[in-house]
Amino acid sequence: MKTFLYLFITIAYLSGQSLQAQIVNIEERRIKGTNDSTYWYGSLRLGSNISKVRDQILQFNATGHVQYKKDKSLTLLLLDGNFLRAGNEDFQESAFSHLRFNYSLKENMIAELFVQAQFNKLLLIDLRTLGGAGLRFRLFKSKDGGQRVYFGTAYLYEKNEFSEGISDRNWHRLSSYVSFTLQPAEGVKLVSTTYFQPTLSDLANYRFSTEWRLDTPIGKKLSFFSAFSYSRDRALPVEAPISIYAWLNGLAFKF
Repeated sequence: MKTFLYLFITIAYLSGQSLQAQIVNIEERRIKGTNDSTYWYGSLRLGSNISKVRDQILQFNATGHVQYKKDKSLTLLLLDGNFLRAGNEDFQESAFSHLRFNYSLKENMIAELFVQAQFNKLLLIDLRTLGGAGLRFRLFKSKDGGQRVYFGTAYLYEKNEFSEGISDRNWHRLSSYVSFTLQPAEGVKLVSTTYFQPTLSDLANYRFSTEWRLDTPIGKKLSFFSAFSYSRDRALPVEAPISIYAWLNGLAFKF
């Protein structure tokens, strides 16, 4: 019974790992290939699950995505929340909201403004708020648009309220990322985004996050995917886990 319980918790925990990472991967959340006649795009997903073997397991998650695009501007709102309890113990309790405004200065350069708020019980973050601005550059785009490379850099200011361990801290950070999509063979796609966010006063105080996903076709409608993510936050209390990683493998069927 305990083996089943721990297996269920592990699967549920890994499925919500994107919420544990304290860097929001905006590159993978933008809606691409939009129609110029349609300005609004979005989705809302709500899920819940309850089961009992020996202990009761309760899980709830919510994801919201709203995007407004017109002419040279784009506004993006992201909302995520996840809760997992087994018996009397909370294994996960986290949420974030992210609002971003983009304005195209040139064909390959975009100005960005953003604000974000989040909490994560597992990482001892009662509340983290931040805001910033920067530039996003498109370094490469193939003729068919299937292969792309982006680089972004921004300044951000954050305020942290921790539940224990250290007093609340405020920092100025430099945020940089590299994102690319490659198609080395027909039907094969490799997507990666890597962030690095050191404080301006102490480079040893940094956040690092990287996400990789490989999709490989098996047949006309079936494909295999492998996704790996890793994040490291050196600004957390000593009692909190500094590093988090997840590796997911599965099959996807398109019809």
